[in-house]
Amino acid sequence: MGGTIANRFLKCPETGITHRNTYRISKVPQNALSRNRPRVAHVTPWYLPHLGGLERHVEALSSGIKAFDSVILTPRMPGTAAVESPAPNVRIHRFGPTKFPDATPSGAFGRYREWVPRFERLWNLRGLLRDTRFDVLHVHRPPIMELAYLAAKWGTVGALRPLARRFNRLRVRNVPRVFTDHGFFVHPYPISGLNMAWFMEWALTEFQHVICVERAGFSRATEMQRRDPSAFSAQVQYIPQPIDTDLFRPAPPPDSGDLIVGYTGRWERDGMSLLAQMAEVRTPGVQFLVSGGATEKDLARYGPGFQRAGVRILPNIQDMNRLSEFYRGIHVIVDFYRGDGTGRSVLEAMASGRPAIRIRSRDTHPVVDGETGILVDSDVESISSVLRELVGRREEVAEMGRRARSIVEQEYGFGTVLSKVEQVYRTCLSTP
Repeated sequence: MGGTIANRFLKCPETGITHRNTYRISKVPQNALSRNRPRVAHVTPWYLPHLGGLERHVEALSSGIKAFDSVILTPRMPGTAAVESPAPNVRIHRFGPTKFPDATPSGAFGRYREWVPRFERLWNLRGLLRDTRFDVLHVHRPPIMELAYLAAKWGTVGALRPLARRFNRLRVRNVPRVFTDHGFFVHPYPISGLNMAWFMEWALTEFQHVICVERAGFSRATEMQRRDPSAFSAQVQYIPQPIDTDLFRPAPPPDSGDLIVGYTGRWERDGMSLLAQMAEVRTPGVQFLVSGGATEKDLARYGPGFQRAGVRILPNIQDMNRLSEFYRGIHVIVDFYRGDGTGRSVLEAMASGRPAIRIRSRDTHPVVDGETGILVDSDVESISSVLRELVGRREEVAEMGRRARSIVEQEYGFGTVLSKVEQVYRTCLSTP
């Protein structure tokens, strides 16, 4: 066992009780997983119960690639054990200090104080990496990405960029490193105002393999490589998200006089305010069924606006069978994210035979306007107009859903995608 980390006092936002937490870096028991099989260490920022597509992505890779063992390294959250084994070949190891999803202190001083636990988690992660045996390091998000965003926001502060690169570098033994880009390379710079190109270039030099789950991200990464092939040596591949097309399967649309519109993304995601406005507008013949990952802060912000006729909320569905039932209970899925790429929840709904309504952007694949869904402008009137039309065009909605299912089954099915990721791992092991 590693040494004890200093005590830290944290106040639970739900109960108001202050707890003393003592953290210890401990080795993952090596006999819990096979000694004779290669092992992948997945570094990821969130793992259930803060529900989101990233958790489901990591879960699909770790449990679905049977020839490898996986150790998932993720921050500790209230209500979770430090070590869990959800599958015979998977071990989850959470490191402290405990992270409350909605516990960011308010005010300028509070925001500065939040950096203390962030760096504590980084030190604990580094210690855990030293104490854990693995053959491939697979990073799904740089561990202190907030520093990179801060460096992009304060671009005139020259020292921040080198610091962001330094603190996000995970120094490990001589093992290959893989990075999966979950929208980082398609970061909506004109919308957010954050130019992250310098950090993307760092990722192309830091990792031996870069997997892009979006076509637009793959195009941007390969464009950077073409500009300077000698500088960016990573092997870049487009490998989409793996979707369980057996669990998320087609079913007859719900027998309802109203068009039922569903949402399952994170509540802090860009575009959530549009969904709140749509619920307030109350389009005739339309009901909203809202799930997705919501913190207490999110519920306090948006919950009161959803307490109205024609809107039902079922936040934080964690059971995958219940989530599959959720998709079967809607006619269409909406995603009002304004950037490139398509989120996992939309792909799951499309696999369930439900078309998607989303904001126009450069890359909306596999949402094709009029084929597998509808593209709209990012304003309430454009969205309301489309919903009013779809109320009376149920057969057309169902046909778009059938086409959506077909394209997800072909491109995103487990058999197709997991074999590609496994091949990346095997390439890592075979390359000196």
